[in-house]
Amino acid sequence: MLQPKMIELENQLNCSQNHNQPILMVKFDKKIKMGERLLCAHCLENFEQESKLIGFKKALKMIEEKQQSKLDNIQELIKANQEMVESLINQIQKLKSDLNQYLDELLSYSIDWIKNLNNIGLASSSYSFLDELELLINNPKDNLINLESIIQQLKLLNNSLSAKINIKISNLKNQDLYSQCEKILSNLNFFPHLKLFDDSIKQEDQCYAFSFNVSDSLMISASGCQIKVWDFVRGILNEITTLSLHTGPITCLQFSKKNNCFLSTGFDKQICCWNQINDKEWKNSQFYKQHTDCIDCLILNKSEDQLISGGRDHSIKVWKVDFLQNQLYYLYSLDKHTNGIYSLCLNQSENTLVSTDCFQIIIWKKDNKQKWQFENQITQNLQFIGSRLYFINNQQLILATRNEVKNYISILQLENGQQFNEIVDLKLIENNQIRDVNLFPICYNKEQNLMIFKHKLNVYLIKILKDGNLEVLTEMNYSTTFIFGKLTNDGKYLIIWEEARKKFDIYELQII
Repeated sequence: MLQPKMIELENQLNCSQNHNQPILMVKFDKKIKMGERLLCAHCLENFEQESKLIGFKKALKMIEEKQQSKLDNIQELIKANQEMVESLINQIQKLKSDLNQYLDELLSYSIDWIKNLNNIGLASSSYSFLDELELLINNPKDNLINLESIIQQLKLLNNSLSAKINIKISNLKNQDLYSQCEKILSNLNFFPHLKLFDDSIKQEDQCYAFSFNVSDSLMISASGCQIKVWDFVRGILNEITTLSLHTGPITCLQFSKKNNCFLSTGFDKQICCWNQINDKEWKNSQFYKQHTDCIDCLILNKSEDQLISGGRDHSIKVWKVDFLQNQLYYLYSLDKHTNGIYSLCLNQSENTLVSTDCFQIIIWKKDNKQKWQFENQITQNLQFIGSRLYFINNQQLILATRNEVKNYISILQLENGQQFNEIVDLKLIENNQIRDVNLFPICYNKEQNLMIFKHKLNVYLIKILKDGNLEVLTEMNYSTTFIFGKLTNDGKYLIIWEEARKKFDIYELQII
C-alpha cells in the first residue's frame, strides 16, 4: 500500500523569524502568506493577531489523512490496471503454450511430409533386374518413363498433409485467446472511461440503426431489411426475435420513451409502427408512404404525438402519432431544402426545429397554430454545414462536419432564433481523404454532460466542461466510416456495430 511521505523533515521546518525551534502551531488563515504560517514557542510569546490557530501535529495529521485518501484512490486506479495487465500476462502465457503446441504439431506434419516424399522416391528407386531386362530386350527404343503414377502419388500426399496443416493454421487464427488479449489491451487503452464489455456477437447484414426502450431492457437493431429485437440486461445481449416487413435496408429506428412501441423506416421510403404483443410478437401497422426517396432521419417530440421525418427527396414530413392505435396520420410537408436531409433536431422547448443537408442549415419555428414555418436559411458559412446536429439546450447545438477538409466538432449558439454563431470549436484527428457518413447519431447524456461523437474513422467520448469547452476523454479508432452506434438511455452502455468486422462492440462507461 502506498504511504504518504513528507518531503521535509519536521526539524527542517522553521518559523518566519528563524528561531530554530520546533514548530508548535499553524496560522489557519487564507490571508496569511505561506512563509508566515508556522509558529514556534518563541513566536507564540509575542503573538497578538486574531488569526485562527491549530496545533502543528493536528495540521500534519489532517494533511496526512488527505494525502492518504488521495493515495488510496491512486492505488485503486493502479490496482485496476495491474489486474488487467496480470490478466493479459496469463492470456499471453496460455497463448504461448498453445502456440508452442500448435507449432510443434505443424513441424511434425511438415517433417512427416518430407519423409513421405522421400519414401515415394525410395519406392521408385527399386527395380527387378529380370523385369527390366525383359523390357530392355522387347522394347529397346522405349526409354520414356511414365511419371503419371508418381505425380498422382505426390498430389494425394500434398493434398492430405496441406489439408491437415491448413486446419491447424485456421484453428490458430480463430483462437479465443487472441480476442481475449485484444480485449484486455483495448480496456487498458480506454481506461478509465470505457471498458469493452463484450465483442462476441456477430451480425453479417448491415446495421445502420439502433434504439433502446425507456428501461434499456430491450434493444432493436437494423439487420439489412429486417429488425432484430434483443433482450438487454447489464450489458448482455440475447436475441429474442426477428421482424421482417421492409423491402429495403433500414436506416432509422425510434423507440417510444413511454411504451414498448417503435417506428422503423429506410430505403423503401416507408414508415411503419410496431406495438409489442408479448415477448416475441410485435404487431406492425400498415406502411405509411409520403417520401419518394430513402428516409434518413426520424425524431419524436416529448409528448410523442408528433413525428418528423427527413428524406433524400429533399423534403421534411410532419406526422401525427398514435402509438395506442399503432397509427400515423400525415399532416404536411416542409419543402425548402434542395438536397437530401441529413439530420433533424428539436431544442428543449420544442419551438425550434433545425434541419441540415449537404449545403445548408434551415431553422423552422412554430406559428401560433403550432405549425412549423420556415424561419431562416443558412448557406453563407459553409464551414457550419454538417451531417449531424443535436441540441444540448434551448439555444446551443452540436454540429458534426461532413466534408473532407473540416475535421472538428462545434457548438453553435442560436442568436435571435435566426442565426448561428460558433462559440466552441474542438479539432479532431486529421483526415482529409474521406467524407463522413451521417447515420451514427450524436449521443448526449445530460446528467453526466457527456457525448458520444462519431467522425469519419473515429468514435469519441467527449465531456462538456463547466466553462463550456470540450474535452476528449478517449477515442476509438476503426478501419471504416461505416460505424453505427447508440448510447443507452441511462448512459451506462455504448453499442457499436462496424461493417469491416461485422460484429457488435459493447462498452461499459466508467466515468470517474
